[in-house]
Amino acid sequence: MHEYIPENNLMVMFLLIIITLGTYYFWWLARTSRVFGDDPVMNILLTIFTFGVWSLYLNLKYMQKSEMMNGRDMKWFMVLFLPISPIIIQHNVNEKLFPGR
Repeated sequence: MHEYIPENNLMVMFLLIIITLGTYYFWWLARTSRVFGDDPVMNILLTIFTFGVWSLYLNLKYMQKSEMMNGRDMKWFMVLFLPISPIIIQHNVNEKLFPGR
């Protein structure tokens, strides 16, 4: 978790994912994988070869890790927010790395 990740504006990130039809998600996944100590290339390849199933697992895992990073437990109902989990994860990373913004 020592690697620097630039702060993302959550609305811009959401719009980029939509406008690029999900392509930006792979860029975000590579950067976020490094923050959580995973191999970004393997995560992207597994996401592509499993037709997105691996990304569901990763998003749940990273949502839990990002909550724990800020001293909170992930509640069971957070699974309902899986479609917007990249925004939640990025918000938690921003909260940890850029406090007070």
